[in-house]
Amino acid sequence: MRRAFALLSLLSILPSCIVEAPTSEKSGAAAQSSRAQVKPVPVKNGAVLGDLAELVGATFAPPSLSVGDGTRVVLVFRVIKPTTDDWQVFVHVEDSEGRGERLNADHPLRAPTSRWKAGEVVQDEFVLTLPPGWKSRAVNVFVGLWLPSTNARMKVRNPEAVRTDGSDRVLLVQLPVVG
Repeated sequence: MRRAFALLSLLSILPSCIVEAPTSEKSGAAAQSSRAQVKPVPVKNGAVLGDLAELVGATFAPPSLSVGDGTRVVLVFRVIKPTTDDWQVFVHVEDSEGRGERLNADHPLRAPTSRWKAGEVVQDEFVLTLPPGWKSRAVNVFVGLWLPSTNARMKVRNPEAVRTDGSDRVLLVQLPVVG
């Protein structure tokens, strides 16, 4: 019993990496249909973004990407301190093999940060879709907040506790590319 509890505790703090098991039974329309019906997979994070918010985590449905078929992403923020500025989310999807493939999915938040209240939990939902010709078998998804008026990124205050690239981009997850 202690061993099972210790394993569960360890799994809850390890960095998240979503990997889909291969299968040969699905193809074509059946695979597309099953991808759309997959339940969201949660990813914990905990990055503290400036004085504004904690990036609690995200969900991905389905927990993989395929060219031309999107995955629904929901980012979850816990507000620490209100701001008068309207920060936006940046989302950088990069191939994990270092081939130079990159996709930006930057966007304004559905609820502007100038309206956030301390203690509030805010969700931001969007879809990631890889463009035709994408060749990488896995992608790294980086996120953070930026201010369009100055082009400044919000500082990650706890880079020792979360995965970052050293440029205030939080490495949220690595997703497999299937199909």
